[in-house]
Amino acid sequence: MAQPSPSAQPDPSQPARRLPPAPGGRLRDMVRDPLQFFLNLTAQNGDVVCYRSAPDPAYIVNHPDYVRHVLVDNNRNYTKATSSNQVFDKIVGEGLLTSEGETWRRQRRMMQPAFHHARIEHLDGLIVSAARAMLEGWDRLYESGQPVDIAREMAALTLNITTQALFGVDLGEDARRVGELVNRGVAFLEKPSDPRLVESAEEIKAITRRIIRQRKQDFKDAGDLLSSLILSRDPETGMGMDDEQLRSQVMTLMLAGYETTANALAWTWVLLSQNPEAAGRMTREVRSALGEREPAYPDLENMPYTRLVLNESLRMFPPAWTLGRRAVGEDEIGGWYVAPGTVIAICTYALHRHPAFWDRPEVFDPERFSPENSAGRNKYAYVPFGGGPRQCIGNMFGLMEASLILACIARRYELRLVPGTEVKPQALFVLRPSRDLMMSLQR
Repeated sequence: MAQPSPSAQPDPSQPARRLPPAPGGRLRDMVRDPLQFFLNLTAQNGDVVCYRSAPDPAYIVNHPDYVRHVLVDNNRNYTKATSSNQVFDKIVGEGLLTSEGETWRRQRRMMQPAFHHARIEHLDGLIVSAARAMLEGWDRLYESGQPVDIAREMAALTLNITTQALFGVDLGEDARRVGELVNRGVAFLEKPSDPRLVESAEEIKAITRRIIRQRKQDFKDAGDLLSSLILSRDPETGMGMDDEQLRSQVMTLMLAGYETTANALAWTWVLLSQNPEAAGRMTREVRSALGEREPAYPDLENMPYTRLVLNESLRMFPPAWTLGRRAVGEDEIGGWYVAPGTVIAICTYALHRHPAFWDRPEVFDPERFSPENSAGRNKYAYVPFGGGPRQCIGNMFGLMEASLILACIARRYELRLVPGTEVKPQALFVLRPSRDLMMSLQR
């Protein structure tokens, strides 16, 4: 019998063209409730599932080992050229969040010093001062028995902190206008064809350009992030950022930074209201660590349970509820073939509920993040800030900011949802509560 020709032999260097399950399903189900759609899809079909076949195939990847493969081990094969990132790029330009290749690597090298812990820890006073001003307004509401809308309050507070931390100055009337425009721009991210999205973006760009020009004319390092970006130099070329590069990075940090922290805090207060035992424990820890004084960065190490509460909130309701990538070349994930152009979705909301890695995933249990309970857990089962080289550059600042805000509020007030308030997650640009969150203030 004739032997098969060498060309007929399988090439061991090529990935097996074994395709993952593609159970189908209605597109409107994904649009109406993407969180439940991905939870059901992975529970019923496994950890790699094709959920869309056209125009480009799209896989949901829901196992920590596969997440690590995409974000870390083979990250250079996966770009951020997805539709949602293209909308963001349309607003801010080529910023750190959406840039690729050598452009991204250069930007990351130049921006990293701005987020060194030695620099960001000095912003603790700014955070606490902004929280104090907010609480003074709450005192008046408390005296009159009025509730607060915690989602709006956290959004206003974190936007105030973000603009001050970025620009190093009180923007006065510009701060109010920037806040309005950022809120409008984020809302229109869900409607990328709306011409008001571009209008809002152009006005933010104009204000940002003006502030950058003013700061550079009489430059002084004020310890803020913009100062650090102006001073930054590429260690390989010695070049700094021009005004447009600075503008893109500032807008990226402003848009991507404030709303994620605001929603993380809103969800944390919801969970604490629903779990009064955990709320009481956190309050006792804060008061024990601080007494009657306000918190500062060094106090955070004496409030470990507060950090566990924040970690568990980020597990249950990660603001960045999905991460998107697109394959450049062929690959294999979990034995399944990945064709060039395939969109890879990592639904952190579903991953953080994977029953193989999380016991009773729908239960709020901060202790699951204690050192003894975290030992041995796969690192990539928990990725609220992404992972690998493109992990969120501002994660340390965001955690510090949120922890200090929790401490400032907990030492003054207990927040309780108004009875009858039913809260569900809404998967938009970030994972938001589906409604206003009215909370009563208790001493």
